[in-house]
Amino acid sequence: MIIINFVIIFYVFFIKNIIFKVKCFYIMTRRFTFKFILSFLCLFFYDINLFSFIQDKNGAISVENYQNKVIDIFNNFKETEDTSDIEVLRKFLKKNNELKLTDTINSYILYLNSVYEAITLHRYKEADKILEESYKLAVKTENKLLQGYIFNDRAVLINYIYKNYEKSDLLYRKAIECFEKVNNKNKLIEIYYNLTVNSRELQNYKKALKYAETCLNLIGDNEELLIYYKRLYYLIADTYIKLNKYKRAEYYINILEKKLQKSNHKNKERTYAWYYEAKANLNVSKGENKLAVDDLKKAILSRRKLSSFNIKSIEESYKRELDLEQKLRIENKKTIKNQKKILLVGLTAIVLLFMIIFLLILFFKKNSRKNNQITELNKELNSLIIDLKNNNIKLNKKNREIEDLLKLNEKTLFSRVLKISTYTDTIRKISLEIDDYMNKNSSASSYVMKIRNKLELLISEDELWEDFKFQFEKIRPDFFDKVKKLAPDLSVNDLKHCTYIVSNLKSKEVAQLINISPRSVDTTRYRIKKKIGLNKDESLYDFLTSL
Repeated sequence: MIIINFVIIFYVFFIKNIIFKVKCFYIMTRRFTFKFILSFLCLFFYDINLFSFIQDKNGAISVENYQNKVIDIFNNFKETEDTSDIEVLRKFLKKNNELKLTDTINSYILYLNSVYEAITLHRYKEADKILEESYKLAVKTENKLLQGYIFNDRAVLINYIYKNYEKSDLLYRKAIECFEKVNNKNKLIEIYYNLTVNSRELQNYKKALKYAETCLNLIGDNEELLIYYKRLYYLIADTYIKLNKYKRAEYYINILEKKLQKSNHKNKERTYAWYYEAKANLNVSKGENKLAVDDLKKAILSRRKLSSFNIKSIEESYKRELDLEQKLRIENKKTIKNQKKILLVGLTAIVLLFMIIFLLILFFKKNSRKNNQITELNKELNSLIIDLKNNNIKLNKKNREIEDLLKLNEKTLFSRVLKISTYTDTIRKISLEIDDYMNKNSSASSYVMKIRNKLELLISEDELWEDFKFQFEKIRPDFFDKVKKLAPDLSVNDLKHCTYIVSNLKSKEVAQLINISPRSVDTTRYRIKKKIGLNKDESLYDFLTSL
């Protein structure tokens, strides 16, 4: 599984990320780091999570059934008083501390924790505090059975810790109230037995006898319980001795003797010890000291046998503990090996992590240097752009000045054309007047004719055209050459009209300029459009200005 994880890491970190472009390096490194950390964590905790999953499966405790298991463990503990299941439950809850527990389940869990603290860890005060918390929830959920267990266990703990028999007596009686409501006979027997012992500690012997009789009545003819609670007969007999009621004491001693026949081997010596101690106390009270000494000797002998039996049982338990310890050592060795493997994998992953981080730092530094170079280039480009913008502004100003100059030249040109046209018209009128005069006066002198001829020379069409053409080409160079290439058939008059159109003069303005009708101007423009090859919808002005 570890190899598979490394294959996944190799694919995610190297093969998949190589396809990214260099210009996206910063984004790539962020994704790369995230994926590495994610996979590293998966690798590091994979074995632990897998182990936890198997443990939950084998332990039959899961998030789905833990509530039922808590109840089962509680019921099982009531019968066996074994805390091994409680330990498994505590581990499960510690591992799944995010579970939301109901008050009912939480009250049981707190009770089981207190039992574990008292029996397994021997932390009795902590157990008593936990029982108080459990009791609050038991009251809230109205769980009388659990309240009874809590009262009983707290009474036992208070007796053991503080020797406060008055408080424990009160708690025992509260437990009786709870168990009577749920009709739990076995716990009532146990509590009345505890009350008997507790009352003897308080030297309240009459009360002790009352509790003992109630306990015997509850047991009835149940031989198994009678064998289990056989010490009760010794307590009753000893209590009657203390009250100087020897006949009653002798009666219960005889009953205890009969119960010895039904006792198993394990409990027989202990029962005999109680029996002989009761007889010895009775004989001392009667003044029969010799018999009392014999009974004490028998009691001591029984206790010695009980001690030897206990020693054997201790040795057997010690052997069992050694076997368990040996198994634990083997399991620990296996665990240590697994942990070493996990540690090795973890260290390898950490080394790889630091190597990747080191490479990323190098890449980042290299990338930062490139970024600095790019930043400097961007600054230079920005300065160049600013210079270009300034130059463009200057050029735009110059262009506007040129355009203004061109417009001024156009105005100047056409003002000259108008002046020339005016002069030409005036000269022609003069020539016409001279012609009229000569027609009317045949005797006109030759001098007048010379003047007329000189005036005709002043208004030569060719000279006027060449002068106009020269001035116009200063404004629009190569205009006439471009027009002649497109339409070689255009006459001088047509070319003049083209210059009027480019100058955006209207038909009426042209008619006044060259002293013809506006209709003639429109006719001339139509003829020019046809020679150039334009359609009716196409603009002659747009075409000529685009040249």
